[in-house]
Parts: sequence; structure tokens; C-alpha cells
Amino acid sequence: MAFSKLRNWAKHEIFGLRKEWLGLYLDDPSGWKKSPRLGNRQVESLNVWLRTTGLVTREGRETWLCRAFRERGVEDLRLWELLWVNVVFSFPTALWYVMRLGMGQWSTAILRDCLLADVPRLSKRTVINAIMELVGLLERTPIGTQLGQGEVSETRPRIVARKGLAHPSWSGICYNLISLFQKEGSGGLNIDSGLPWPWIVFGCTREFCLGGILCEGKALFSLEDAIIRPQINVREMKDVSLF
Repeated sequence: MAFSKLRNWAKHEIFGLRKEWLGLYLDDPSGWKKSPRLGNRQVESLNVWLRTTGLVTREGRETWLCRAFRERGVEDLRLWELLWVNVVFSFPTALWYVMRLGMGQWSTAILRDCLLADVPRLSKRTVINAIMELVGLLERTPIGTQLGQGEVSETRPRIVARKGLAHPSWSGICYNLISLFQKEGSGGLNIDSGLPWPWIVFGCTREFCLGGILCEGKALFSLEDAIIRPQINVREMKDVSLF
């Protein structure tokens, strides 16, 4: 993947999303910006994160995922799986993280060095901010520890350990595939292509995801000769019920 072509590596005012911020928005979608719990830069950060996570559209309208969080609460891990998919597909730093690094553990300094080596056109300040935003998200939401995408140590320097999520829900796998096909606009994709497949995004085995497609996803996807094809119109996939 040509990471050098991506833009907006750091766009959240150096802050990662926090679970309590999401709760603040869900409880008071019209007045959250006036909360004394948020500084001016944190307000702007959350405002951008709401779009990065697919909870609010560019026009400011809440999405079905946002409504699902309000109905089910911020402890619902299946919803955080879907939110993580949105982050990977809309935040280049997260996409680079899952595609480039896989499983393992790294200090924040090593993450910065790796990103700068892969995308040398970025300034050091942009790289520092990008990693801060990603690590902040992992540290302050269930995505990091409970979904296995990067447990952040309390030590200094901080260590990020990505163990992966061995068994993501079918909702997460399906949503990942829907997002991928909508992005690629293809009638069929080879599972060996270097794309953000569910096993890459969640850090599980490819066999587990393919088994889900064969067992639970027959109505939505087909798998033959290493090619996954959608069984319904890609444009209609956004209306598929995931719960």
C-alpha cells in the first residue's frame, strides 16, 4: 500500500478519542461543546473524531451507528468493533498501524520512527501528533485493551502491545467487508491482495473470518477461488442490518 499518498495523518488536535467524551456527546448532543470537562482544543478534537468514527456525517447528521451507541450504551463492544473499522478506513495513522505493523509491541518512539521512515515527507511534528492521537485512542477506549488493538502501558516510555481480537463478531467482520467493497468499488476482491481485510483490521486469523463468510455470510458474500464477491449491490450494503 502506498502510504505516502495518504493525507490528514494528524487531524484531532493531538488528542485521541476517549470513551467518556463519547458518553458526553451521546448524553447531550446539542450542549456538549459547553461542558467544563472539555477545553477548546478538546472540543475541536471530539468534533473531528465524531466524523472520523462515522458517528456523525460531514453535514452534522447522526448516523445509525451513533443511534446504536445511544441505545445500547458505550460498553457494547460490538459497536466499538464497528467504530474501529470506521477509524481504520478514515484515519491514515490507524490504517498504517494495522497494515504495516501487524501484531507485536512497540514503544511510542519506535512507532514514530517507523511512521517517519515509511512516510518521510511528513514533518516530525506531524508524526509525533499522529502517534499521540492513535495511542490516545487505544489507551482511552475499549479498542486498545478489550478489543486487543493496542494495550498501552503506564510506564515511560509507553509501550503499545497489539495482541489482536481472536474472534471478532460477525457484525464486525461484515461491516469491515462492506466498508472495503464500498471503498474499492469492485465486484470481486482477491483475499491475497494487500487490503484492510477483517483479519488485518482486527488481528485475527484469516481462516476465522473466511469461516464466518461461508457459515453466516452466505446471503451477503460468496467465496470461490480466493475471490470474495458481494451478493447484493454495493450501494445497498449500507442498509444491511448488522444486529
